[in-house]
Amino acid sequence: MNITLSSTGKCAALCALTLVSASALAQTYTVKIGGGYIDPRATSSSLEGTLPTGFAGAPVVPLSEGNHLQVMPKSTVLFSVERSIDDHWGAELVLGFPPTHDVKLRVSDAIKAGAATAAQIKAGLGADAFTNPAKTSAAITAAGGATNYVKLRVADNVNQYDDVTVARVKQTAPTLFLNYKFLDATSALRPYIGVGVNYTNFKVTSTEAGNNLYGDGPVRISSTDSIGLAFQMGANYKFDKNWLVSASWATAGVKNNVTIRTNLSEQTLSYRFHPSVFSLMVGYQY
Repeated sequence: MNITLSSTGKCAALCALTLVSASALAQTYTVKIGGGYIDPRATSSSLEGTLPTGFAGAPVVPLSEGNHLQVMPKSTVLFSVERSIDDHWGAELVLGFPPTHDVKLRVSDAIKAGAATAAQIKAGLGADAFTNPAKTSAAITAAGGATNYVKLRVADNVNQYDDVTVARVKQTAPTLFLNYKFLDATSALRPYIGVGVNYTNFKVTSTEAGNNLYGDGPVRISSTDSIGLAFQMGANYKFDKNWLVSASWATAGVKNNVTIRTNLSEQTLSYRFHPSVFSLMVGYQY
């Protein structure tokens, strides 16, 4: 069989192209790991229900409007795996070490006003005016009746826990993105955007302060899970054949309902999260 120089050149070019294509196809996965800062941007609806009073004559009292629970920011470790579909599209699963966020109580203006009035009564009767049974009768008279006494007693107690961590929430939030990368596959810097779906599971527990706030046996907290749309934008910078650094911002639509129970009382509330998740990670592409 005769092979001309021209056909040999074509064979060499085809072989080179095949090797390049095989190399490109081999680099179909990108694994990243790094740090993430999660700002939940989540303050609950008003707590609704009743609170225990610690007073036998009226064991529970309705909650006033305007008491909220705020989820605080937290840093954690994030990692992801992306499978390339072609030079521009890829599917990425983002996971992380489940962070545990502090949850702080934000009391209502009505509670603050009640606590101020209670402080005036305590100034006259002593700091134990609402806890010493021997002073109950005098405190009721000073409060203007048993109904007001109960409200002031609860306000005095609850106000002590304003801006205090009364619970903690551990959240697991795997998110699947479909990403689009801009610029050429050979570019060192490649911005990208992604849309996807987020699933978040919440585990909520009361703190010692939360238990003391209720003072009514163990505090039991349940929470629903959430599924919502997610969005991210960021950029990868490849500084080596395989290694890269990545910075991104992501958010998702997250909502859930929470129920808090004690021996005598029950409260409900809901959240609508619009978290901002900032990440800086190092990646390996193969």
